[in-house]
Amino acid sequence: MNVLEMNEIGKFIRKTRKERGLRLEDLSDDHISTATISNIERGVPHVNKDKVLYLMGKLDLDISEIPDMLEKDSESLESMQVKFAAVEALVNLGRTQKALSLLNKISDESLSRHQATVHLLKGKCHLQNKDFRKGERELGEAIRLAYQDPYAPKANLEAESYYFLAFCRSVQKNWEQALSYIEKGLDAVQVNEGEHAQIRYNLLNAQVVYLEKLGRTDEALHQLLLLWEDIDIISSKQVILEMYGLRAELLVSLNMYQDAVRYAREGVQLSVNSNYYDEMFKLWSVLGRAYLDTAQYDDASTCYEFLLELGDQVEDRNEVVKTYFSLGELLMEKGEVTEAKNILKQALDLSEKYYDVALQAQAHLLMGRLMKRMSHMIDAIQYFQRSIQLAEKAKRFDLAYRSQFELAGCYEITGDQAEFNMTTAAMYKTKKQLVEQSGS
Repeated sequence: MNVLEMNEIGKFIRKTRKERGLRLEDLSDDHISTATISNIERGVPHVNKDKVLYLMGKLDLDISEIPDMLEKDSESLESMQVKFAAVEALVNLGRTQKALSLLNKISDESLSRHQATVHLLKGKCHLQNKDFRKGERELGEAIRLAYQDPYAPKANLEAESYYFLAFCRSVQKNWEQALSYIEKGLDAVQVNEGEHAQIRYNLLNAQVVYLEKLGRTDEALHQLLLLWEDIDIISSKQVILEMYGLRAELLVSLNMYQDAVRYAREGVQLSVNSNYYDEMFKLWSVLGRAYLDTAQYDDASTCYEFLLELGDQVEDRNEVVKTYFSLGELLMEKGEVTEAKNILKQALDLSEKYYDVALQAQAHLLMGRLMKRMSHMIDAIQYFQRSIQLAEKAKRFDLAYRSQFELAGCYEITGDQAEFNMTTAAMYKTKKQLVEQSGS
């Protein structure tokens, strides 16, 4: 008997006992306690199988009846799968109240058998509503109860729950915990064929994202290349577009611009006529960055003009803010300082609106660079100092280091040797923090 069968047998025994009006005490004796009977009925794993057979014997139940019982229950399982599919579709359409209403109408008997699935679906509803605390609580319950749910193994329920828990932590910028949940999700994958096998690719794709966020670029690229070997059997176009965007972005970070442009453009072609606006936006954004870094300013301008038009369709507002950053840099490189200042001011306002400290640090860094280029040293110094404060608060020591470098340059220009020395000393400390953060 496996864990699933134990769970089903336990429910069958409990149902039989209740139908006959028997209490736990009526069945207990010197060979089996009420606690053991209760454990059997609840499907607790690792109960001695001889005890299960002994209890069945007391109820005149034959072990040969189990296959028929399980087959009968599979019919009700199919019915529940239809209901769950309807709820899932409603969640994806954003109709979470209707989805929750359907879940609340499930009978107590069915609910007791499918608690984990119900908790997972409720968790998805809360995530759709951006109530991440409630979402995490429901997902945790789904994982805790997964072993009791006959739908769970076939649907990779535990793995999917870990995937969404990781998403919750990513919203909080807790990349370490997000990555930990992804690794647990990969360990929990039970089905590697059919529609539910695709969660494995979602997990692997997210693993690459979180590795990149943690600055583990080489490891992220290595994992992505391993995932790329299965690209022909990945059914989700969204995942494939994310993979192209990630590959192009990682190549840009390694200054491999020719390859980055190639994968970004291939991804852009795949995204045509799709509704995956966030993935489309990312691809065009990386393409624009590659053109900007290689001084192909006309092509970069084309990308950013398109991105500004697409921005209203994008859910991830942080990516839109980053586009303003890149456009501001482009205008600086072209010497259009007034236009650059207007764009970067908008970027600064948006970063403050979305309460993203790291984005605010980056916005101040870019404004400081613009002020420095315009020889407005007092303004530049103030922007760089504020950027350092924000970057350290966000533990973005890479941004802090770049801002300190720019600030030191300002003091060198103004001839303030004391401040120059203090800033370069601070750069050394920040570099040590960067090394510690990367673990190298």
